[in-house]
Amino acid sequence: MRAVHKRYLREFFPAMFAYVLLILLSVSWLKTLEGTVARTVVTLLPTIPVAFVIRAMVRVIRDQDEFERRIDLEALAVAGGIGSFGFFTFGMLLNAKVLAAPPAEAVAIWVMPVMMFVFGMAKCAFRLYYHRAR
Repeated sequence: MRAVHKRYLREFFPAMFAYVLLILLSVSWLKTLEGTVARTVVTLLPTIPVAFVIRAMVRVIRDQDEFERRIDLEALAVAGGIGSFGFFTFGMLLNAKVLAAPPAEAVAIWVMPVMMFVFGMAKCAFRLYYHRAR
């Protein structure tokens, strides 16, 4: 494993651990809090480690070689396209009253996980494709 990827893992895993911890804590704290400011602060606490995950992703992409960057760029394009198309299609079906509308927060909270999941799947697919093409 190259140094750039080791650094990524050193940055990614602590941030994800903090995210999981803060999600669990914030959900339980919210049950006991009154007031908009306190609820806002506690609700947004898990976004801090997510920002560090994004920073780690940007740094690893920036510091990879051209081939790895190409794979990531193509995977991001696919993830953006599939994710946005999926949510657009979902919105159209909701608008047509074909599907029962879930709460807005239930939809909004899934945008980033869907994007990251599709990115991971697309990255694996592109790596296989390019390594077989060699």
